[in-house]
Amino acid sequence: MKKRLLNNFSLKLISFLLAFFLWLLVVNMSNPLIEGSKEVELEIVNADILEEAGQTYEIVGKSTVTVRYSVATLDAYKIQASDFRAYIDLADLYDVTGAVPVNLEMVANQGLISSPRVKPEVVHVETEDLQRKRFDLRVSTTGEPEEGYELGTVTLDPEYLYINGPVSQVGQISSVGVEISVAGANANVNGSVQPVFYDANGNRLSVSDRITYDVPEIGYEVEVLKVKSLPLDFQVTGTVAEGYRYAGLNSDVQSVPVAGLKSNLSSLSTITVDDPQLNVQGATQSKTVTIDLTQYIPDNVTIVGGRTEAVVTMDVEKLDTRVFTLHLEDVEQTGASQDYDYHFSPETVEVTVQGLKDDLDAMSEEDLNAVLDLHGQTSGTRAGTLDFQVDEGLEILDSTPFQVTVSAKGHDVISTDAETEDDHGTQERETRDASENTENE
Repeated sequence: MKKRLLNNFSLKLISFLLAFFLWLLVVNMSNPLIEGSKEVELEIVNADILEEAGQTYEIVGKSTVTVRYSVATLDAYKIQASDFRAYIDLADLYDVTGAVPVNLEMVANQGLISSPRVKPEVVHVETEDLQRKRFDLRVSTTGEPEEGYELGTVTLDPEYLYINGPVSQVGQISSVGVEISVAGANANVNGSVQPVFYDANGNRLSVSDRITYDVPEIGYEVEVLKVKSLPLDFQVTGTVAEGYRYAGLNSDVQSVPVAGLKSNLSSLSTITVDDPQLNVQGATQSKTVTIDLTQYIPDNVTIVGGRTEAVVTMDVEKLDTRVFTLHLEDVEQTGASQDYDYHFSPETVEVTVQGLKDDLDAMSEEDLNAVLDLHGQTSGTRAGTLDFQVDEGLEILDSTPFQVTVSAKGHDVISTDAETEDDHGTQERETRDASENTENE
């Protein structure tokens, strides 16, 4: 028996093959091949070919491909997306359809993976002209500085950006700027921010990664200044025409807020405006002018709030006259003696006052503040004197002349009048005699 087994080679071979296939069957049943897949980022090769031609590209659809493969069950966990390299070569771009074949390479675990394949096998690429456009940066601030402070100049670095990208996407950008927060600031604010893109309506615009620009962030410094309100002192020159009066000045701006360093503001209390337009020489009517206030602001401060002009009206009004009647008995007297009686002829006088119509309309006899001066007067008849005190802007042009007759207490005023008449008769006789003598000669 032993000899038969040792010498029967064919039986040995058959036994070996049966054992091998039995082993293979057991192995396959315990660690079979399975299908696996990974999503792999698609690489772009030779993109500079389009860039040199002034074009850019975009993959239609996803920027990844699916790689399918076979792997033993016990080795499946070892497979990663990084084991594959999927790429397209833009040198293979077919201009008519934009189709480019997808290439697949194994970069790791080649011994574990079998039958790798990629889907899709072809991707489509759209090409578009590139555009480079310059945008000046605009500044937007958010929040308000601390009370009593105002924003000054804003410095940006750089002040503009060059934007690169597809024509269709660059065309959507209307402006580029930065947004800076100044909430509660009482000193200069500085830092850096990313640029913000806006559409034609001023709304923020999200751009794709196909839009590129020169610098990733924009540096800024915002000047924060102390604010002080200064009154305006308008200097009016010239003399109005005769019969008219300069009645004052009205401005739609009485004071302006200015900003600057505390040391510069401390020495300022008013702003003097001596503009050549503030002249009423020979004027017969009111005059309105617009004045640029920035010409009269010191160099080390600035006007804030956006209002830099003042509309000024110089009122010129025609002078009017008004006649007031005074009863002399009611007028205040100074210097009167208790030893005399005083009589006035006529008993009333008319006083002509010149001034602006509104002032005259508001005036009464009492506002003349008339005073009758009787100092040192003794018996007899003399011209009376009235003193007036009127408000500024009013002028006494004329008053009716009158006489004051002074008589001692208890003395008949009529006899005084008779004596006056006798005196007049004597004067008339003397005049008549003198005339006759002249004729005789």
